[in-house]
Amino acid sequence: MAEPTNAVADEAADHKDFVIIVNGEQRTVESRSVSYEEVVKIAYPTPPSPETRYTVTYRKAEKPPHEGSLAPGQSVDVKKDGTIFNVKATGKS
Repeated sequence: MAEPTNAVADEAADHKDFVIIVNGEQRTVESRSVSYEEVVKIAYPTPPSPETRYTVTYRKAEKPPHEGSLAPGQSVDVKKDGTIFNVKATGKS
């Protein structure tokens, strides 16, 4: 019976989750690359209005630049544990 347990442990070890912080709340994502759109959806699952624009900043990213901002269509590689995102609704541009 030890084999199924080891297989489950091996499968769990192969599964990669990345812990990020979005507006002060810990979240888990499955991909190292996190997009502007993904972070906005985590921060605002229900947008205040369809025309709302967002300012997205990050710090403690995996690769340089380790901090900065994201625009629509951009993404950043996150660390396994601890990249921090701040998402603010800014209204229409």
